Amino acid sequence: MSPKKPLKPGTNTPSPDAPFHLSDVGPPALHRLPLDTHAADQASVDQPGTPAQSTPSRPVPLEIVDLPLETHITPVIVHAPIEHFFLPPNQLSRLPAPNALSGIRELGTQRHFVDLQEGGTVLLGIDSENHYRARLNSDYNPSGPRIERVEGTLTWRVKPSDESAGDNDSRLTFKRLRTPDDDPGEVVASKRPSTSTGDDGSDPWKRWAAPPEHASFGSLEVDGTRFLLVPRGTDPDHPIVYIKNPEHWVYDFDYLERILDTDLMQQPRGAIRVPPANQWEVDPNLLFQHPLKQYVAAYFPRLSETSVAKVARHQFSLANDGDMATGVGLTRLRQTFNDWKSGNSAPRPRLADPLLMLPVLPTSGSGSGFSRTLDLPNASPQGPLERLDFDLTRQEWDHFTKTQSGTELKRMMTGILTRQGYDVFPPTMANAFPALVFRRKNHPFVFFISLYRVKGRKIHQPLNSDPNATDARLNTQIGYAALQEILQAHAEKKLVWLKGGSQVLTSQTDTVFIVRDDESRLGTLANL
Repeated sequence: MSPKKPLKPGTNTPSPDAPFHLSDVGPPALHRLPLDTHAADQASVDQPGTPAQSTPSRPVPLEIVDLPLETHITPVIVHAPIEHFFLPPNQLSRLPAPNALSGIRELGTQRHFVDLQEGGTVLLGIDSENHYRARLNSDYNPSGPRIERVEGTLTWRVKPSDESAGDNDSRLTFKRLRTPDDDPGEVVASKRPSTSTGDDGSDPWKRWAAPPEHASFGSLEVDGTRFLLVPRGTDPDHPIVYIKNPEHWVYDFDYLERILDTDLMQQPRGAIRVPPANQWEVDPNLLFQHPLKQYVAAYFPRLSETSVAKVARHQFSLANDGDMATGVGLTRLRQTFNDWKSGNSAPRPRLADPLLMLPVLPTSGSGSGFSRTLDLPNASPQGPLERLDFDLTRQEWDHFTKTQSGTELKRMMTGILTRQGYDVFPPTMANAFPALVFRRKNHPFVFFISLYRVKGRKIHQPLNSDPNATDARLNTQIGYAALQEILQAHAEKKLVWLKGGSQVLTSQTDTVFIVRDDESRLGTLANL
């Protein structure tokens, strides 16, 4: 079995010939409903006095029998198949070698991967009962099947079901129920859970008809059914609109991410006008195939989990010009993910590159006039995006800490940047003032990063006291070709200044970081 390639998000549909204007009228001021819109239905099968979220002490089988012989039954499993958890092939070469004893590929201290005996590589997680399971990068708790190491090898496998009989997985069979008003052969069907598809097996959005009392709030009609819309955003003439489940009022980042993580079929669906009749039709392709954080983690694989979460959240706000999803913002996100996958030039570079999302950090004078100090922000999960942190394998950390020279610092950062998809100019052998120049294909900006070994939270930056020596020093630091590249980018105002390197704190895990500042005001290139 070969690893399953990631599904490509739906491609954009050409603009209609005659765009139809819909007023961007917001919904009434109501509280957002919970994602699980069928809690009331599920409560009917809970044991009396048992909280809806509690886990029963043992499996509770539900039996539904006496179905017509021609009824088609599809087995329902409690987790996605193992193929759903395979890493994209382009990430496999970036993983460290398996541990010689456990077969685990250790990427930093938070992420561990294993190769499966039948093919494919998955992210490893531990559930509440200390069992190994496959997991997605976006999982708070691992949602995949149990896995175990194959004895005597470095590969793993899905644990056989007969050995997992102790799982708290309830079984469900089906029973045909009748009411006095039923015709022969009819079955009374309860409401399906949110993970089910529509009556035709593929289109749950067909059941999203707007309640009559809300149909006037930004809606459109498709095949005789009126649907509520996600607000259109800053472009009222945008050709793509998005219908939504009427039980979902607004989508902030957390709510949309929860939907994408639990049931992709409940996300908003795109609609366009199709010529020649210019009638509205719903796009059969899903807008997103994964949670937003999973897109970021896939295309910037060395980012720490904290940085992945902050980049995804910040990207959502940039795309939507605020904290709530709009039709324009959802289209921008889909286009950005398509550009990442295809390698196309992004029309909005700041939306596509985490380095451009970083704010310019202020520096303070030391009082002597010959240096300035940059205070590094905290790497905590709370707060806005102000820095990027990267995971290293244990082998990489051990190798770096043996020398910690400027040359080794450049080598380490070159490896990290290359794995993020950047093209790095070959580093020079100069050990003093380590720096790198890099850029991305089809990207208008050039990056200059000065590298440091930081103990604590401050970077001290000496001012350039001899402008006449700047050219020669930069040539030694980064090489002639890189120097010409940054001179041209500086003239075109496309040069981005960064600081990065290793940071060692007594109370936290060592990390590799990147922040953004404005070195040009220090005179590094102002006098060239």
